[in-house]
Amino acid sequence: MWFTIGGKWRVWLACSLVLMTGLSSCSSMSEILQIADVTNAARQLDANNETVLANTRFGFQLFQQIYQSNKNLFVSPLSISTALTMTMNGAVGITQQEIAQTLAFPRRDLESVNADFANLQKSLQVISPQVKLQIANSLWGREDIEFQPAFLQTNSDYFNATLRQLNFTDPQATATINRWVSDNTNGKIEKIVDQVGAHTILFLINAIYFKGDWTTAFDPKKTREQDFFLSDGSTKKVQMMSQTGKYAAYRGKEFQVIRLPYDNGRLGMYVFLPNADLPLKTLIRNLTIDNWNQWQSEFQQQQGDIALPRFKIEYETRLNPYLSDLGMKTAFIPNQADFSRISQQPSDLHIEEVKHKSYIEVAEEGTEAAAVTSVQIRTTAIQPNRLRFIANRPFFFAIEDQWTSSLLFLGTVVNP
Repeated sequence: MWFTIGGKWRVWLACSLVLMTGLSSCSSMSEILQIADVTNAARQLDANNETVLANTRFGFQLFQQIYQSNKNLFVSPLSISTALTMTMNGAVGITQQEIAQTLAFPRRDLESVNADFANLQKSLQVISPQVKLQIANSLWGREDIEFQPAFLQTNSDYFNATLRQLNFTDPQATATINRWVSDNTNGKIEKIVDQVGAHTILFLINAIYFKGDWTTAFDPKKTREQDFFLSDGSTKKVQMMSQTGKYAAYRGKEFQVIRLPYDNGRLGMYVFLPNADLPLKTLIRNLTIDNWNQWQSEFQQQQGDIALPRFKIEYETRLNPYLSDLGMKTAFIPNQADFSRISQQPSDLHIEEVKHKSYIEVAEEGTEAAAVTSVQIRTTAIQPNRLRFIANRPFFFAIEDQWTSSLLFLGTVVNP
């Protein structure tokens, strides 16, 4: 069973109820034990966990950096922060401090941050035939490099990321890494590495795959071709899905937002629709963790009609300049970055590229999404009480896990 948006931590009672009712809702004892394990991990992250709050803050700040008013965007802040935290375990001094500050981590020890990520990833295991959420991490190292044992052990213990060493001069090395990426995104992202440079020694990769059925699916028979109003004033014909029901919703002065749940309600998509006379960029500028928390606290159940376009987004970006603008500068500079916890030899390691690729498709039955982040290390060698929500103009959306308040994905649709 599920509760209101504010009741995040009472959800563990649902698992307890399953245990007390003789396993009637579960297929096996192993599934019960898995539920208990996941629930316990979620309980380790209290409602104001600093690492989760930092991930949300970083996600909004990064999205504001990459936002373009004329382009569909879709990123996974959780994927990016996970890959960069794995990398941060190999950094020292100012390099580590700048990564931590960019990721909005509070001043606390790295071991606590790692422990939070371990609990977060474990708690995000969703046990449901209608929802699949898979998170995987990996390290790919050049076979002639000796990596620091403590760095490898930390990423194995907290991120379940083991090192696989390859002959980077072999053309098959790229294919091997990309095969792992494809396998862990259900084939939605087939490639993250185009080629392995002569001076590359390590890839740290995170992959997230999500597929969820709406709690209430849209009836395909009600999907109609309608106008979508683009930012430049023109219109485009789109396939608009529609339904009537009761939704968690909030109306601010400049926008309205609804939450569309998946399966039993733990995961949901928030769709933010600015007022018709307000550009989407104004809403994006107001994306802060304080506003986000305030908006969530004011959601109410409302009966009404909604419409949402079917859409698919494939997105790719190089994050170096955006991360640098957020304060992570030294990590990209040869002979200034300090990644000595990754390897002592060579000693001039730095980040060559942080690359992010993502995919999402939203249709009548639900949502399928995937994201991959790669960190490449190298050396220099309406009615007032009735909801009317028609997303027929550019909008922002987010997919969040209610147990942990973690933002899994953020995006904008300006041209579906």
